[in-house]
Amino acid sequence: MKIQQDRFRHSKGYVLEYEVSEPETVSSPYLHILFHGFSRIEKHVPPVFARKQWKQAAQSVCLSFSDPIHRFTQDSCCGWFLLGEEEFVPKMYDLRATLLERHGLKATVWHGLSSGGYAALKHCMRAGGDDLAFVIAPHNDPTVLPQWDREAKPFADLPGMAAPETMTDIIKDWAAPDAGRCLHALVSEKDSYFALEHLRPIMRSLKGHESARAAMLRDERGHGFVKDADYDSQLRDAISRWETYRELHSSRSVSASE
Repeated sequence: MKIQQDRFRHSKGYVLEYEVSEPETVSSPYLHILFHGFSRIEKHVPPVFARKQWKQAAQSVCLSFSDPIHRFTQDSCCGWFLLGEEEFVPKMYDLRATLLERHGLKATVWHGLSSGGYAALKHCMRAGGDDLAFVIAPHNDPTVLPQWDREAKPFADLPGMAAPETMTDIIKDWAAPDAGRCLHALVSEKDSYFALEHLRPIMRSLKGHESARAAMLRDERGHGFVKDADYDSQLRDAISRWETYRELHSSRSVSASE
């Protein structure tokens, strides 16, 4: 396994750190991109990378990002990957394209939990591929969260800090006729706030579209806690549904063009 850590630099001095893991034998035809969620500084030494929780991770090409807020200040544990976004995002997408081409991969699975789920779903939408967003308790509107006032608002006026957007606005064109992307969202059993106030508006905005699915885990856990076995089984189901949907979407596209 080849593991490389590097960083992108912003003109204002921020850094976006990332880790690429490339196995000698790649069994997954997909690139997996991971965004971590809320991370308490006292428990971590930056960079902070999301934990890989599925069985085939060791045979998959993975790209993990660490929120730039961690290197800028110890007073925030959660930045929604907004710091320096206007310069970092093109570099993120270029790196994604490089890894897809290098390994002959078909598409990207975007992983994220909580604020990382917000980032993963946003970039799945904006990167422009027929990709899969595999997200856990993603935020819809970060500004209504208690941690927004503590973790983001004090830094809102920093040069290069992107403004938060409501996810329902970001994904308003999710189900466009030419799109083959899919969403698989999870929420834990005792995570009712995120289920009702964040995931429900996202799913309602998609109006039952066949490309999107949400599931509650009967795991007796709260926000941010998912069993590895549940993560693995749900990811396998999500990829299977996504593959079927993409084949169907491709067939429809060919028929429409004839």
